[in-house]
Amino acid sequence: MEKPQQTEQTRFEVEENSLTEQAAAWFLRIQQSDHNHAEQKTFEAWLAQSEAHRAEYQQYVRLWQNLDQLEERKPQKKRHSTIVGIILIMVMFSALHWLVHYEEVIITAIGEREQIKLADGTTIDINTNTKLRLALFGLTRKVTIEHGEALFKIGNERLRTFEVYAGNGTIRDIGTEFNVNLEKDKTTVAVLEGAVEISLDDLLFPSAIIQSGQQLSYSKHGLSDTLRTDTGTVAAWRKNRLVFRDTPLSEVVQQINRYHIRPVRLIDTQLNTLRVSGEFNATDRDGLVRALKTLFPLQSSELDDMTVLHVEKQ
Repeated sequence: MEKPQQTEQTRFEVEENSLTEQAAAWFLRIQQSDHNHAEQKTFEAWLAQSEAHRAEYQQYVRLWQNLDQLEERKPQKKRHSTIVGIILIMVMFSALHWLVHYEEVIITAIGEREQIKLADGTTIDINTNTKLRLALFGLTRKVTIEHGEALFKIGNERLRTFEVYAGNGTIRDIGTEFNVNLEKDKTTVAVLEGAVEISLDDLLFPSAIIQSGQQLSYSKHGLSDTLRTDTGTVAAWRKNRLVFRDTPLSEVVQQINRYHIRPVRLIDTQLNTLRVSGEFNATDRDGLVRALKTLFPLQSSELDDMTVLHVEKQ
């Protein structure tokens, strides 16, 4: 699907603004004597990420040096008050960028996937038939998933929180890589690395923290139990693979239809509970239908707008 040119320009602008914000925030923090060793190491890693990071930071260093030279001939008390004023001006300048509300809607069509990268190093892989909103404002980076699936690999910026809102819950990053799948009113969160905290809109339900190799689901009825999960299976869709482990046929068909415009339908209700295990190519619709007909005594019929699976006639 062709993306509007304006979308790419806007994304570039927000990345540029975010880099300015990061450089300003790091400069102000490093000037403070109480910054710790961990912050210093994180800052050095941020600088090492790219030449753009180092160039942006050096602009603030040069500005500070020039202003400092202008103050050398002034009395110490006056000099101190002037520097405080400069810091306040820089904070206000940085805040102007941070407080600008930016929002972008990203939609993938059936069978389409997309990857976006933010200036902070965060990567978002967006699966087929997904709609999400990316918002950057103030001290918050927030993604709202309206439907579909996305995998998040969070960059090393810790100055702003990263939140994903899906269904009736909020997922907060605690330094991690995680997958979120929202289908109808059920959201499934699986952690590939690190940990996330999940809290529901209804405060009657307790929040939960899940670690690497774990997953849980939630809905308006609350949180499920935490289960172990195969991280390779969770992320298989990025390689166009569908992996099923004793999965009901009705759910298998539902997954097939996420990737293809022409749907597959089961017309015999007794087929719903048949179980499927195996790994399949998500892009090969005909191959998927053939595989199901091989696994089970099924026939297929092509109607005007769909493929129907039914019990093989004796």
